[in-house]
Amino acid sequence: MKIKKNPQEEKQPPNGYMKYSGIGFQMIGIIGVFTYAGYQLDQQQQTKTPIYTGLLSLLGVIISLYVIIKGLKSD
Repeated sequence: MKIKKNPQEEKQPPNGYMKYSGIGFQMIGIIGVFTYAGYQLDQQQQTKTPIYTGLLSLLGVIISLYVIIKGLKSD
């Protein structure tokens, strides 16, 4: 026998924990992609110092902060 749930309970927005943990994973993903791209460029160009890794990881941090702040303002 199935118990029917209250329709209001099914449409509740996600709680703060889920929202903010998702933001963390989003930041990690963006920064990780940019850092990996920089690493691959450094390997391809055979640079002595990892300049592409540093620049693209910094760019990833800036972009992830922009995306997070923009997302928080819309809520």
